[in-house]
Amino acid sequence: MKLYSYVVTIDHGLAPNPFWGYCTLAVCTPNHMGIKAQKDDWIIGTSPNSQGNKLVYAMKISEILSFETYYADVRFEKKKPVVHGSWRERVGDNMYYKDQQGKWIQHRTIQHRSPEIIRKDLKYPVVFLAEYFYYFGDKQITIPIEFQELIWKSQGCKCAHDPEVVERFLRWLEINFDSGVLGNPKDNKEYPKSKLSLGQQFG
Repeated sequence: MKLYSYVVTIDHGLAPNPFWGYCTLAVCTPNHMGIKAQKDDWIIGTSPNSQGNKLVYAMKISEILSFETYYADVRFEKKKPVVHGSWRERVGDNMYYKDQQGKWIQHRTIQHRSPEIIRKDLKYPVVFLAEYFYYFGDKQITIPIEFQELIWKSQGCKCAHDPEVVERFLRWLEINFDSGVLGNPKDNKEYPKSKLSLGQQFG
C-alpha cells in the first residue's frame, strides 16, 4: 500500500468531488501526472503552505476507471455536471466521453473549459474512486507534527513515504474522525448560470 500526497490549490468540490456517495478524483494533479496508484492505496490532499498545509481530504482507492467507463456507469450519473443545477451538481467531474468516431466530447460544464486544461485532463484519462474517505473541506484539520513528513509542499505528488508513518497516520484518522463528508468546499462560490453549447469536441 502506498500513500500519495499533493497540494489542493483550489477546493471547490470538483477535485476532489466527494458527493453522491463516492469521493472521486478525475481532473487534478495526481491524474494529470499519471500516477500509478492501485486499489487500496491512499491519496491525501493538503492546503497550500500559505494556508497551513492542513488536511483537506484523504481517500482510500476502491476502484480505478477510465473516463469512458466512468461516464457510462450508472452509479456515477449524478457525478455528471448540471450547469443549471445546484452548486453540487455544477461541480460534477464526470465530464468526458468519446463519440462514435472515437473523438473526445466534453459534457456540458462550467468547469475546465480552456484548451490547456482539457489537454491535461485527457492526457491520462483515469478516475480514482473511493467509497471510504474523509473530506474536511472548509473544516480542514491540522496534521500532527509526527506526520508532517507526509505533507508534500511543492508541485506534483509524493509517494515515497515511510510505511510505518503512513500506517500510524491512517490509524490516527480512523480513531479521531468519522469517515465521509465532514465539511463544504472551502473555495466554492455560486457560479453564474450561463448558456453553453451541448458539448465540445476534441481530437
